[in-house]
Amino acid sequence: SEAIRNAITQYNTQARLINRPMVTWKDITEYSFLGKFDLLHNARLNIQECDWAKPAYQEATLKYFKLCCAKEEITRLNVEIHRLCTSIHDEVISVANVINKLQQSNRMLAQELHQQYRSHLAINAV
Repeated sequence: SEAIRNAITQYNTQARLINRPMVTWKDITEYSFLGKFDLLHNARLNIQECDWAKPAYQEATLKYFKLCCAKEEITRLNVEIHRLCTSIHDEVISVANVINKLQQSNRMLAQELHQQYRSHLAINAV
């Protein structure tokens, strides 16, 4: 991301001034744990001792954000449920109208469609 590249550039500019090790994009992409960030070891404050760097806090944070996402998903699903119910209702009316019209012109096809659609209705009723 451009923001990370800008941060690397700014860090390297400051690191040159105080004789600290510089980092590259490749270095950043290879870091998978906080402990692997050598630049954090050179910081005045030991970041690894901060609460947010501890595994229990990280896990709690992840669970919190998953919970937030779950709440958003429930809201979306509640909307989708209403759309689905409306769609099923409209389909029932539409198919019933088609079957009624077919009763006049093609009774056999109307009966077959009615039989086929009954199983469909049973599934929708669940």
